Amino acid sequence: MPTRTCTPPRLGSRLAMLLLLAFAAGCGPRMSGTWASESGLGSLEFRPDGKAYMTTFGGTVACTYEVDGDRVIVKGPNGTQVLTKSGDRLEAGLGLSFVRR
Repeated sequence: MPTRTCTPPRLGSRLAMLLLLAFAAGCGPRMSGTWASESGLGSLEFRPDGKAYMTTFGGTVACTYEVDGDRVIVKGPNGTQVLTKSGDRLEAGLGLSFVRR
């Protein structure tokens, strides 16, 4: 069954870009688990195989990610997002952060 992706609304596009940039990183250790935005607008699911799934506004987008020190680099169809990891938090910038669930 093919993976279905949807294009989020305009606000979702901004969140999607931030999320994607959060997952982009160089070679390094992997992450696993689900991280949810504190605002409730989205979540990121990391798999140990380097795949990630970003969910926002009811749609899910498949991405890849790498970890480089405290940076998590996420690459997806809408671009790349760099997140900064601090304990159980991922900071995406512009006040957007994700908490490990």
